[in-house]
Amino acid sequence: MATETSVQELVHRLEEGRWAKWVKLAVLLGAIAFVISLWFFRDAGFKGLSHPLAMDQAQISREIARGNGFTTKFIRPAALWQFEKNKGAFPLDKTPDTYHAPLNPFINSLFIQLAERTWRMTTKDLVYPSDQIIAGVSLLFFLLGVLMFYLVARRLFDHRLALLGTGLLLACQTFWDFALSGLPQMLLLFLFGCASYTLVRAMEARYMNKRPTLWLAGTALAFGLMALTHGLTIWMFIGALIFAALFFRPLGRDAAVMLGIFLLCYTPWMVRNHKVCGSPVGLGWFTGLFQVRGSDSEIMRSMDVSLKGVSPTVFRQKIQGQTLFQFSNIYDFLGNVLLAPVFFIALLHLFKKPETAMLRWCVLLMWLAALLGMSIFGFPEEAGAPVRANDLHVLFIPLMTYYGLALILVMWTRLELNYKLVRIGFIALLYLISAAPFLQQLSVLLGPPRLPWHWPPYIPPYIAVLNTYTTEKEIIASDMPWAVAWYADRKSLWIPMSIKDFMALNDDNKLHGRIVGLYLTPITGNKALISEIVKGEYKEWAPFIMRRMELRDFPLKAATGLPKDGECIFLSDRDRWTNRED
Repeated sequence: MATETSVQELVHRLEEGRWAKWVKLAVLLGAIAFVISLWFFRDAGFKGLSHPLAMDQAQISREIARGNGFTTKFIRPAALWQFEKNKGAFPLDKTPDTYHAPLNPFINSLFIQLAERTWRMTTKDLVYPSDQIIAGVSLLFFLLGVLMFYLVARRLFDHRLALLGTGLLLACQTFWDFALSGLPQMLLLFLFGCASYTLVRAMEARYMNKRPTLWLAGTALAFGLMALTHGLTIWMFIGALIFAALFFRPLGRDAAVMLGIFLLCYTPWMVRNHKVCGSPVGLGWFTGLFQVRGSDSEIMRSMDVSLKGVSPTVFRQKIQGQTLFQFSNIYDFLGNVLLAPVFFIALLHLFKKPETAMLRWCVLLMWLAALLGMSIFGFPEEAGAPVRANDLHVLFIPLMTYYGLALILVMWTRLELNYKLVRIGFIALLYLISAAPFLQQLSVLLGPPRLPWHWPPYIPPYIAVLNTYTTEKEIIASDMPWAVAWYADRKSLWIPMSIKDFMALNDDNKLHGRIVGLYLTPITGNKALISEIVKGEYKEWAPFIMRRMELRDFPLKAATGLPKDGECIFLSDRDRWTNRED
């Protein structure tokens, strides 16, 4: 009898007692661990990095880990132009990177430093171990970011709604795609969660007639770190600053404090950029010329980035087109989470908590400011990449989802359908629709094995073989220099817009005669024949891309086909591969 009573008490504790929350937490953590294990240990899972800018940041992280500072092996012709114009010479041995924000590479370098002591990329590695490390760090920030937004939602609403909304975030495939891409968005998600939490605490302090300055200082610090992660988030800070200036009393005082702290965070990086390349904003801001002066690759491959004729008026058509593009695809940008777009309807609802009611207007201001920034800089096409490097909509998914969920649940209660099974079915339907892409991906992970690479265009071991063909002092020109710099660990020049520019670099000895190879891949080979190769931005290189080049007057006269299926070709100053291929 005593044993039966003990069993009943144990069951009660598991279902409703003090153990219940720990059991649920253990189940949740187990489910997360299971999905992560599928990604990293199943043949149909993680294939390595797929985004050019993620690989670019990764190789910068490795240089930091090696003690070389914030330097790069990826040489953009536009960077050559900028350095020569402002500094007179291009620092070739240790080239400072002026394109990326520093925080994400610096954080990744801490973990890559551990990997460099144990693993090195070889031609036998199907997936680069450091790819897994970078994706693992990004996944960690994803989970920390979700935790921060759970804390925010619990203060804005209640524990139950926060849990329901958090489940939707964990089942959002867009977050998983960004986490595994290696881009800095998941670090941004965590920092934005911190900024949102401190902002809510500041608003609570204001309604309790307390000084909110310290909390707002924390908000400004978080935004400063976000700007050091991705410069486009400065637009979000502008929206938050406008809200703070209008909401907190006396008007403008706390906003001035926020601006001061933000500038303390970001100004040293601008000073560094000005010191190394002569421009406080570096090279990255030239991406704003996307669609104004051609594609992003055309701008970065140019040896003369002309600003002649560029004025705010020339951006009008681009901003209109990019804004329409974002509105037309807003459901996709908000992670296909059914409740996230409902946020815009929730703006019309009267929430009881004053901080809950006011924060939505701050979210709207930040989103509108970010929308304008994304429209100005645009979304350059990145072949084969499932996510966009300039996408800031992903940061608003959590808060918009919580607000949308709150409104839907309020509307549901007004229907007075007091049936537990109906309510459970309704919530399950919301989950099923929002998690459809996640469930589809889960079925792929549980399915049969697939190729372990993002082919085309990337097969890491076949790119790494270039390391054996060249030395550390030599340079390989390529249409995928980010991958050569990362997987082959060699300096790589993005092929200039014209062969004339390439020959000038070689003949004028601007790179000290170090260009010893040309590596062409499906990045260019798979482009549209007429519109992009024969008549497009790669028309100068069309004979090489179509393998009809005449090498008699070209400095690289030896050539060999490389896997897979000969779709890659390597040209060199001499035969560097005979008896050296693995």
